[in-house]
Amino acid sequence: MHVKTIKKMLLFTAVILCIPFTVSAQSKSLKQATPEQRAKMQTEWMRTKLALNTIQVKQVYALNLQYAQKNDPIIQSKEGNFFKFKKMKALQNEKSNALSHILDAGQYRKYLEAKDQMIHNIKDKKQ
Repeated sequence: MHVKTIKKMLLFTAVILCIPFTVSAQSKSLKQATPEQRAKMQTEWMRTKLALNTIQVKQVYALNLQYAQKNDPIIQSKEGNFFKFKKMKALQNEKSNALSHILDAGQYRKYLEAKDQMIHNIKDKKQ
């Protein structure tokens, strides 16, 4: 597999999880964290970044947990990174669509901007 493709997959994985870890630390913590732990970290990150209200926190946590549970077999699998990437990307698209119904327009825009910022931060660290 090309180095560029691997880098893209790692960047996408970081964005999917919405957890501001460095890529090397992330791959270790991904396999070790439970879906519940990942959902809690994602929700807390989103609560602070997006100023979620109490109802949204509950809805976002439920959604994050649902997708953390769907992602867990992929993360734990022995499949190649390309197949993991494709599966997780499809799940991320579903999750983003669901988030657009929970967040208001401003929050959703901030969410997308924060994802973009994480990509830039990770790219900068890799250069």
